Amino acid sequence: MKAAQQAGKNQKVQGDLDSLFQQLSRGNMNPGLGSKALAGTDVTYARGRNGGRLFFRNVDGGIQVVGKSDKANESKVIARMNQLYGQ
Repeated sequence: MKAAQQAGKNQKVQGDLDSLFQQLSRGNMNPGLGSKALAGTDVTYARGRNGGRLFFRNVDGGIQVVGKSDKANESKVIARMNQLYGQ
């Protein structure tokens, strides 16, 4: 996904994404600045201090990361998550 590649180019944003993933892996379901559920989907996203956004779903046995973005392309990724996982 282009949005994930764009987000990863900024080292501070990539640091956010790494930290959010580590916190989620340890069972913290509200990492960083908190998480928000996307209405009409089973997707939640965690927000990092430097603009990193990590989109994930709760699945049997853990979490599934389904997207990454920075604050600048957050709305595009949210629209894509709604297309893919909207109910």
